[in-house]
Amino acid sequence: MLTSTLAQINQQVLINAHEASYSKVVDKNLWSILCKSRTILQTCRRSKSMRLRLLLLFFLFLLVPMWVGAQEESASPLDKDPLLDPETEESLQLGGYRFERNFALLFGIQYGLSPLLLTSPGIVLGAYYDPIIVGFELVDSNILSALDDLRKDGIGDVRITNMSVYAKIFIAESFYIAGTSEQRRLDLSNRGYIKYGQRVVVNGKYEPAQAYYDMTIETSAYTVGVGFQKISENMFTSFDFLRWTIPSEQSYSVKNKYNNIKFTEDPDKFRANLEEEQNERRDRWYSSMRLPAAMVFTVGFAF
Repeated sequence: MLTSTLAQINQQVLINAHEASYSKVVDKNLWSILCKSRTILQTCRRSKSMRLRLLLLFFLFLLVPMWVGAQEESASPLDKDPLLDPETEESLQLGGYRFERNFALLFGIQYGLSPLLLTSPGIVLGAYYDPIIVGFELVDSNILSALDDLRKDGIGDVRITNMSVYAKIFIAESFYIAGTSEQRRLDLSNRGYIKYGQRVVVNGKYEPAQAYYDMTIETSAYTVGVGFQKISENMFTSFDFLRWTIPSEQSYSVKNKYNNIKFTEDPDKFRANLEEEQNERRDRWYSSMRLPAAMVFTVGFAF
């Protein structure tokens, strides 16, 4: 009897200990999840793309009053006026419009002399309501690209992205002043720093001292430009003569992939040389991302 009672007590103690241990693990996991969630939220709040998202929402918000205003203007009493001959009626209706229509939704493809557009044509969305055009531009070399061989031979494995919100204001018959807010990003993969004259032994084999890494370059910028645009019944074209870049913030990050630094004779010196090479690469791309764009041509459909 005593033996049975002691066995039951021992079993209960083990169960309680297991439950306590499980509770601690669950509490720890929940705390870890909460901390990670808070970190993600804080990162999202600090994200540089938040400004671009707000501008995009503002653009979508503008579409409603633009469309309503266009509908009101299209309902002109001149449409049914029997006292006007057709030629006079047409001249009166088109006289107040810059183009054949006073409202249009635009979808097109963009290409020009720019570090971003030269190998990656852009996708353009917009809404026209005289005398302004507002819209969104997207460049992503993984979605739409050109001259792939030239890009890979010249700068290696790289992904080019740019998201921008733009506005154009017509100052003459077809000439406009344009401004954009942009988030530019370059993802440079498999960048290497190799010292062929310095050999090290790794797992019994000789190889040059080397380090491989990925680098990300980000630039927040504004642009100001001038151009010319035409909108017909079903098509539109625009030509930006120049877009001057005004960078507001630039940053970079490096992700190490492989290196044999610890096998070198002087690891500190190798790390210093590697950091110097990375900084030089960063500065070159910083300069490229600040270059202005010229002769940017856009063609597409008007709805």
